Order: sequence, then structure tokens, then C-alpha cells
Amino acid sequence: MTKTPFSYDIHHILTVESDVALPELKTFKVDALPSAPTIRVRLGNVDHETGATSEPDTRTVVYKESTGRHGFAIRIALGSRVDIVASPFLRHSPHVLYTNAVEPVLRWAFVERGYALVHGACLSSDGHAFLITARTDTGKTTTVLKTLDAHPEYSFLSDDLTLLQEDGTVLSYAKPLTISRHTLSAVNTPLLTASERFTLTFQSRLHSKSGRWFGLMLTRFRLPMATTNAVVQWLVPPPKYPIERLVPHARVTRSSTLAGMVVIERGDSRNIDLNQQEAVDMLLANCEDSYGFPPYADIKESLYKTRDRDLRAEERRIVSAAMAHCPSVVMRSETRNWFMFLPDFIGAVGSPRSWLPPVPALEGSSD
Repeated sequence: MTKTPFSYDIHHILTVESDVALPELKTFKVDALPSAPTIRVRLGNVDHETGATSEPDTRTVVYKESTGRHGFAIRIALGSRVDIVASPFLRHSPHVLYTNAVEPVLRWAFVERGYALVHGACLSSDGHAFLITARTDTGKTTTVLKTLDAHPEYSFLSDDLTLLQEDGTVLSYAKPLTISRHTLSAVNTPLLTASERFTLTFQSRLHSKSGRWFGLMLTRFRLPMATTNAVVQWLVPPPKYPIERLVPHARVTRSSTLAGMVVIERGDSRNIDLNQQEAVDMLLANCEDSYGFPPYADIKESLYKTRDRDLRAEERRIVSAAMAHCPSVVMRSETRNWFMFLPDFIGAVGSPRSWLPPVPALEGSSD
């Protein structure tokens, strides 16, 4: 008996059909799709599967590690629709399948349709949306949780990725939040069980910033890092929870209009206004930083270079248009208390650019 695939409809822009459940797309899950999916994810033999590759003008990219079909291997056929064939091994690690194979495809498929999937959290206040972006593992999730916990009047759109349209429309991309013990301590009443709290201790150690750094270091030696990552996440799944489990009173909204962006950085406590080009450069640099793990470096050129244009220019155009009239600031803090100053920025939309107060030295917290 053939198993019914899992179906996802992302704001009626893109649809995904997958042989295995993709937890990061749970918010967009539907019972069935009315037509053929934009992206089809199948499990099979990467060496022998052809699928959509017989379609005229289809481009194909293959990535296999030394472990072959027993490890991380994918074949991506890029035509009018996208067909991803993944090694059966990845059934056991859907987080890796999504993050390392599906999400990179989604990023550039969105650009083809006029949307930019940018690396940034997003909160909304009275219909005004604010991006919060940072380099990976800086403290963005902790900042978002603390802000929502202290300001129930704000709405939550996204923690990690946000969809931007060139007219400034912001659409939610509410994946589960990856947390740590330190992140959990940032909020007052998370709805986690005693067992989940206990397990979080071990998950935090394995999926920490140092663990990510070690994994990236291994890629320099051409070791099968994607396979290793998949095995680790199979044995110890990453600690991912929806926003309502972490901040029960948080309000979730589907869309808003972009009004500003904050770049959080660690460093001497001061704030630096950005012009539009600087803001766009920083946001896109953070997007690239978030795709550090294999196989992105090996497949990205095939994804963003279509038959007639380079999608990187399209992505920059969309982001630039969306941010054309939005103030942006780098908010630096030695003590990581960015959540203390976000309300000043959010509350000062439309005010002169001298909105920020001096940043006092405060006792900080970890990510």
C-alpha cells in the first residue's frame, strides 16, 4: 500500500510534497494539494532515479558524500517544478533533510516568484513589522523570546526566516524555535515537561554553538559532515519547540508591513545607524552565513543561476525595494540585553533618527 505523502502549502506561493514529514513546515501542513506540487521530495536511489530529469531544459545537481546511499546523498532536478530525491537514510533525520536540502531550494524558488526568504526574526506592533537579524548563534532567539515575554502587545511572525515582498509586505515563516537551557531561562512560563527540560541539558551540549563550530571545521577536511550531522540529529534530535510552548501568551500573526530592521551584534555598547545599502548588505550576508553546512557550497550555484538570469541580483532587488524607506540600526551590546532597547526602536517609527538612548551597562545573559 502506497503511503500518502505529506503536503505543505506556503502562503499559496509554493507547495511541497514529501515522502517524510518535514517538522519545520508543520505550520503550512495541509491534507492535500489541489494540483502538482512546486517541489517534490522523494526517497530513493540517487544514482538511478531520473524523475523529472526527462523534462526539457531541466538542470540536475547531485551531491553525494563518501558514505554513498548509506549516508547523505541528494539529486535535485530543476525544471518548471523541482524534484528532490534523497537517500533513504535521510528518513531518520528529517531536520537535516529539510535544512540541508529542501530549504536551500525553497530560498531560490521563492526569489523566482518575487519573494526573498531572509535570515531574520520578525515581530509586529500595530501592523508595523520589524526584522531582527544577526550572525548565527549571536542570541537572536533569546532576544525574541525575552521581548515577547515582556511585551505581550507585540505579535510574532518568525524566529529564523521571514518572507519579504518588494512592496514591504512581510509574511510569517514560523518554524519551531531551536532553544538551549540558557534560551529557556529567558522566559517565565514555558510549557515544557520535566522530561523535556531534563533532555534539554544534553541536547544543548550537542547542538550548541561549539558543536556547530566543530562541525564546520570538519568540512575543511572533506569529511562526510552532512552524514555525520544527520546521524547526530537522528540519535539526539535538536530541541525545537513552537512559540506557543515557549511563550504561551504570544500572539502569532500571518502578515504585516516592514517598518524597520535591527542588526544585533556583540561588542562595545553603542548603536550605529545604517543607510539602505549597508542594511541590505548586512541582511544578505547573514542569509549566506545561515547556510554554512554542506552541501550548500556545492549546490548553490546550480540553484541561483537559472537559464536566463542570476537570482542573487533578483533577491537583492526584492530586499532593497522592501527596505527602501525603513530605518535600520546596528545595536551592539557587551551584555546581550538587546531586548531592553528594541521597544525604543519599535516605538519611534517615523521619529527623527536620534531615537536611541545611551546604552547602560547591564548584567547580561547567555544565548
